[in-house]
Amino acid sequence: MNTFENKAQDNYGSLIINKSLARKAGFGSRAIPVYVREWIVSHYVGNFPEITSEARSNIADFVRKYAPNKSEREVLKNRLFEQNDIKLLDNYSVQVNLAKGDRYLIIPFLDESKGVVPPNIVRENEMLLTSGLWGVGTMVYAPPGDGGPGQVILREFTPFQLASLDLEFFVSRRADFTTEEWIDFIVNSMGFNHEIYSARQKVLLISRLLPMVEPRYNLIELAPKGTGKSFVYENMSRYVAVRSGAITAPVLFYNDARKTPGIITRYDCVVIDEAQKVRGDRSGELTALLKSYLEAGRFSRGSAAEITSEAGIVILANIDLDENRQPLHSIVGLFRDFPNFLKETAFLDRFSGLLPGWDLPRVTNKTPSISIGLKGDIFGEILHMLRADIGYRDFVKTNMVLENCDDMRDSRAIENGTTGMLKILFPDCDPSEEDFYKYCVNPALEMRQRVRDELCKMDREYDSVTMKSKYPDGFQDQHRRIRYVDPEEVKNVELPKKLKLEDEPNESLLVEAEGLEELDDDLVEKTVTIAEGDTGYSYKSLFGPYLKGASSIQLKDPYIRLEFQVQNLLAFINSIDTMEGPVNLHLITSCDDDYQKRKNTEKLDDIATNVSEHGVSFTYEFDGTLHARELSAETGWVIKLDRGLDYFQKPDSKYQLGEMDQAKKGCKATEIIFLRKETIPEEE
Repeated sequence: MNTFENKAQDNYGSLIINKSLARKAGFGSRAIPVYVREWIVSHYVGNFPEITSEARSNIADFVRKYAPNKSEREVLKNRLFEQNDIKLLDNYSVQVNLAKGDRYLIIPFLDESKGVVPPNIVRENEMLLTSGLWGVGTMVYAPPGDGGPGQVILREFTPFQLASLDLEFFVSRRADFTTEEWIDFIVNSMGFNHEIYSARQKVLLISRLLPMVEPRYNLIELAPKGTGKSFVYENMSRYVAVRSGAITAPVLFYNDARKTPGIITRYDCVVIDEAQKVRGDRSGELTALLKSYLEAGRFSRGSAAEITSEAGIVILANIDLDENRQPLHSIVGLFRDFPNFLKETAFLDRFSGLLPGWDLPRVTNKTPSISIGLKGDIFGEILHMLRADIGYRDFVKTNMVLENCDDMRDSRAIENGTTGMLKILFPDCDPSEEDFYKYCVNPALEMRQRVRDELCKMDREYDSVTMKSKYPDGFQDQHRRIRYVDPEEVKNVELPKKLKLEDEPNESLLVEAEGLEELDDDLVEKTVTIAEGDTGYSYKSLFGPYLKGASSIQLKDPYIRLEFQVQNLLAFINSIDTMEGPVNLHLITSCDDDYQKRKNTEKLDDIATNVSEHGVSFTYEFDGTLHARELSAETGWVIKLDRGLDYFQKPDSKYQLGEMDQAKKGCKATEIIFLRKETIPEEE
């Protein structure tokens, strides 16, 4: 056992867990965050270092009982209908409608957005009103009466979080660890194996936590695929929201039609994943709002007065590397090939740091932690609580000395980053002077220097500077003047040879961890969670990469019945790639009655005739017992469809652009799970 593990057990006792236990417990394909999994495991394992057969059985029983498969949604709804109570593990949230004088409970698993929640449950669990809260809810059903609709009522609720946490106790125990031991403890608490990372790489990993612990710390991370960029944000804290695809002003800031604040007001950190694929709106409103918010932490939109928030913005994007594992476009500018709104220097200048994710190794089966760390929900709560303490900033202002850092944005960004690193690595505010600069100031300075360098390459107005601290590190000593690169010059620059994945040794992504397999590699097992109102999720963008090259596809969806659902089917067929040859598509569906079956037979026959001219051989059958909704291909992929093809919201008008482009359509809350056939257990 490592020294830090002994000290962690002695000092933190019930707050820690063996990080390998959550993935050994066997949660299957259930879309449950790591911090919730660890809560469940710790409940049944207690202080034992390993999972006993009894504990494993109890965990499996809990998952089967309270976290059923999506295919059982209608079964649970029917139990409610028959006046039976149900208990369900889910991510519950509450919305307040002042116009109607009511509160609505949102239950994602049941696709319920107007449930009833008693006032005492809301008072005792205020996070239901902000980011939502994972827990087990006991629900009953009240049938329609006196002209009112039937309603699902949350009778009892057990949250998966601490009732209380003594932050002072946590901080006071930091003194028992050396700096190196504490860093290893934090890295394992994040879910990573400290033994495979260098000292610098550990600091880079920890830097990903800065937006969670420091208000309005805005970070960009550029890295090749498969380095685990999004894993930290998706699994570390309930106070973080991760979004990809089309990012819209209503979702991010304020929905004027519904009079509801966007996600930026409800979380500590909002992550824009796969940013190289994000499309800004043509009006430029999104960029303008982002610039305003990044600068001052406030914005106005539509009928809403000025709204403030402390959430940090994180942008994650994939980049290509050269043969030396350095960014392919490092000379001409890392953002040259990015969407226009990400190339605007006034926008980039508002970011506190650029994290060089290319210096981190790809994830392998050795990446997940096998040591002791803080339980996920506790670690996330500690980061959240540290955000509000202004004493750390006073320490930084008193002790930090910089050279060549006269620009206000530069100095403010470094101050913010240094404060965040101090909170994480020295929460007791007692570092030596050299450690303060080595682990807090210098990492923050490097990340801001990288932002400044990219600005210099893209805009003549930015002067090249080399910022230095009182104790310069190798990055500062080796930094050289950056020059502006003219766009015409870019065309004539001969790029280095691009690194190929097969050039890298031991780069398997067959990761043992539950959740770490859900990385940003192109084709990996993953769960895509779409929030209510999200856009950017067309059939082509979601399913296309996983069905590409397939000569045979099967679609199971019992709800290809109504006209708009038949149109969804046609849109799906249109998204199938036939460039590599003809594709056989077989549909299994069902009907309400014989009349509907006759009418839909005519429609499906018509579709079969028409699509045959475009390389798709379409066949179908009706199965009255069908319930599951999924896509499968002979290439080995199975896509579990929570709602089948019907995950788009009903349009407000038939003249919306979404009727021409699915990426512009608003979505219903849904979950889509991508699995390899060989990993699907025969029995759940």
